[in-house]
Parts: sequence; structure tokens; C-alpha cells
Amino acid sequence: MMENVTEMSDRSAEYHAIAGRWKSDLEFFKIESSFLSRLKQDYYFTRLSAYRHTEELQEAGQKLLKLQDDILWAEAHVDAQLHQLAQVAENKEEENSKKLALTNAKVGHLMINLTHEYQKVKKELFTAVDTIFRELEFQAS
Repeated sequence: MMENVTEMSDRSAEYHAIAGRWKSDLEFFKIESSFLSRLKQDYYFTRLSAYRHTEELQEAGQKLLKLQDDILWAEAHVDAQLHQLAQVAENKEEENSKKLALTNAKVGHLMINLTHEYQKVKKELFTAVDTIFRELEFQAS
């Protein structure tokens, strides 16, 4: 049986494209944050615990764990928006431009905040590791 698909308004199509980009960003965040978490737990990083400034590394690691939860939460909101837009496209739900605009704005703010926090946590993690590496270089010279 074929689904009854209708054309969405230009605005709804734009919301769909934006949500698709957000979904892609979240997939990347999940992959990268998972990698950074594994790297932090790796033997290489655990050997750094004997050096100063490891508190910063531990704090950044804790923030990274919280961020991974926030990424999943944001993904649920983006998925809900994509589902809502699919329902509109398939004539299963009437297009409510105000509701779609409000949802897009809320998820947009969520993504802006998440992206900002993600960049901040990565910077803290990289700065902590760099500080420890500089300490190691100083001790070696």
C-alpha cells in the first residue's frame, strides 16, 4: 500500500533540512564524545594521574559524561521533530505552522547550547592534556 505523501510547505521543508543537519551533528558528537571518553579511560591517560593538573582532566571527563547524556536527550528532541514533519508529509497530521515554528525554535536553542557546551568541554579536556604534556616536557628537559 502506498503512503499518501503530500508536499510540505517551504517552511516545513526548511525545518526538515535543518533537523537533518542537527541529526548529523548529533551523530558526530556521539561518535567523537564516545572516542574521547574511551581515550580518557585508556591506560595512556590513566598513567597521567601521577602528574599535577589531573584534577582538570578528571573534571573534563565528568563533564564529557554528562554531555553524552545531553546529546542523547537532544537527539530524542530532534527525532521527535523529524517524526512530526514526516507525519505532516504523509498527511497523517495537519501542518500547524505555529507549532512547527515553536518546536524548531526550541530545538534550535537546545542545539546552540549543546554545541557551545560541547566545544567548551572539548577545550577543557584538550587544555588539561596539553598542560600535563607541557609538564612532562619540562620534567624531561
